[in-house]
Amino acid sequence: TSRGQRLLNAYYRLLGAELIFFDTLRRHANEKFDAGLESEIASLQSFDELSAFIHDGAPVGQIALSTYSRHVGTGLVDPGDPEVRRLIVGWVREIILAMRIANRVYSDHRVEVLFFSEVFMEEYGAFYYTALNRNLNVIRCAGTVRDDAFIFQHRSRAHDRIHHSSVDPSTWERLMRQQDDSRIEAELIQNFSDRYGEKWHRSKRNQPGTAVVEVESAKRQLGIRPGRKVSVIYSHILYDTLFFFGTDLFKDYAEWLVETARAAIANPHLDWLIKVHPSNLWRGEFGTLLKGRYEEELLLESTFGSLPPHVRIVPADTPINPLTWFRLADYGITVRGTSGLEMAALGKTVITAGTGRYEGNGFTIDPPDAAAYLDLLSRLHTLPPPDADRIRLAKLYAHAIFVMKPYTLHSMTPQLRTGRRQVQASDDLIYMPAAVDGSKLPPDLARFADWALRPGDRDLLSGPGVQ
Repeated sequence: TSRGQRLLNAYYRLLGAELIFFDTLRRHANEKFDAGLESEIASLQSFDELSAFIHDGAPVGQIALSTYSRHVGTGLVDPGDPEVRRLIVGWVREIILAMRIANRVYSDHRVEVLFFSEVFMEEYGAFYYTALNRNLNVIRCAGTVRDDAFIFQHRSRAHDRIHHSSVDPSTWERLMRQQDDSRIEAELIQNFSDRYGEKWHRSKRNQPGTAVVEVESAKRQLGIRPGRKVSVIYSHILYDTLFFFGTDLFKDYAEWLVETARAAIANPHLDWLIKVHPSNLWRGEFGTLLKGRYEEELLLESTFGSLPPHVRIVPADTPINPLTWFRLADYGITVRGTSGLEMAALGKTVITAGTGRYEGNGFTIDPPDAAAYLDLLSRLHTLPPPDADRIRLAKLYAHAIFVMKPYTLHSMTPQLRTGRRQVQASDDLIYMPAAVDGSKLPPDLARFADWALRPGDRDLLSGPGVQ
């Protein structure tokens, strides 16, 4: 922790935790890099050189690029600008230094198990990869769109870049053998209804003021002519968590968006809708770092000027609920977004442009390289809809991710903090303990504690039949 986190530190002390202050460790770490490392860092001039830089098995260059992008709020990175390169190289140095600090902390305090939320920015990436290098028991924790559930996943060097909202191949193989399709279908339908309804505060922040409308009504609102097929391009936040989840067909999200839009412009046989990511609405950067305009809009405007009538940008504050977008589209285009899995489960054709999430499991089309991807978009309108087997696989995987992967905390009750009427930041929700027998852990926490000490058991799942 850091000394400035007074409230957080007070909670840690209530738990009897020993506090180690990173800012103190950093202040006393005055190590010099040897000549070889200094020379290697000095040689990092281009984007590709920075992206390829690895130190002690950690993708330090990519972590530094990701950190820079997140701090300045842009997915457009030009190391040819001396100030930009200075900032990125500064993060390269900080991450290497933090790796050395992490090694000392792990040795001095005999660390065995670690819980991470952030793993690919700033010193977090350094501590994460140092733990993986030492074969420690590393657990990634993440929030979900549900108020009452979190995701927990064991990580290793062989699984360092997978998305937290995915399942291990061994888990997927077991789940594919499930036969209760009617139950899975019913639970998945209910989950979609809950996530895009009014049930959970965390999900509502992605779709404020939206309504689910009939597909034909939505198409009329959007000016889509009868008989026209629709492809929705689900844009990613261009500057958020770059490079972490698997590998991409393009240099970054910005290049992917530009080249995908270029392909859409060249294919007038479809209506193409470029949907700006809904989390732009609550992340806080829109009115600060982004100065009131989406970076996606600015990027496409500077590249193409005005777009042709068959290609349109859909702003994040569209009044049409996301569930309607899934239903009206025939095709979904994404690098690895959640929307791709949702659309596949609803029987739509999905094209991916990256790995690390749900690709390669039999229900998406995953081009091997950028050329194949762009060729596919040029003839997208000729592709048939997925068959029944592909849709079943998509539903199974979506059920695993949306229903089983979020681990429900029955022993805690989420509620809004005093003075809050809606959730924007994660700590707008607080968790109050339910009435429990104080002599032992509640069943959900006991099961979590048992799983946490078994690093070979990759996924912690909720749901019927889960042991």
